[in-house]
Amino acid sequence: MSDNTTLLNKIPRKPLPWLILGGLVTAVLFLLNLAPEEATLGTGIRSVYIHVSLIWTGMAGFVIAGFAGLVVLVLANEKLARLMQMLGRVAFVFYLAGVVMSAIASAENWGTVFWQEPRMLAAFNSLAIAAILLVAITLAPWTRVRGGIQALIPVIVAWITYKAPLLLHPRNPIFSSESTAIQIVFVSLFLLFAAIAGWIVWRLVK
Repeated sequence: MSDNTTLLNKIPRKPLPWLILGGLVTAVLFLLNLAPEEATLGTGIRSVYIHVSLIWTGMAGFVIAGFAGLVVLVLANEKLARLMQMLGRVAFVFYLAGVVMSAIASAENWGTVFWQEPRMLAAFNSLAIAAILLVAITLAPWTRVRGGIQALIPVIVAWITYKAPLLLHPRNPIFSSESTAIQIVFVSLFLLFAAIAGWIVWRLVK
């Protein structure tokens, strides 16, 4: 009887949040299954779908955390500072996942990973600098300083990315596509991954 009681206690009392997460993950898988192929890449475009959506989600998270950092810089609100740090860390994880998926997509579609390709190097540099700044935020004893550092991350990452020469990466691979379906899939996947990132932040805050 006690074993059964212990097992029951481990079951989440409020399943709705987990049903929401399951629905979002299912929607991602369903959309990938229905996503149109690309004339050159064929089914290999699925890894590109995931790569770009994760990168966009990470960048969007950095931007949101950066705006929160500006507010923290002005108001020195400790509660908002903690939320800002959580947003920055989750954004970093999604950006890192996007870089990993970039390597997977490169290996799948080109047969190898071009580690010295400018955009790949830019992504690694962005990850390194973002990681250093996130650690600095954790160690900084002053709330306003933490906010200012957080606000720098999206600016630095965007600058590094923009300055990287384009050799294998097109400037705008999604919206320059002639396929409306491909554009819709990219945007939809980005929104789904952004919703998953928001879910993670929400659960961590709770």
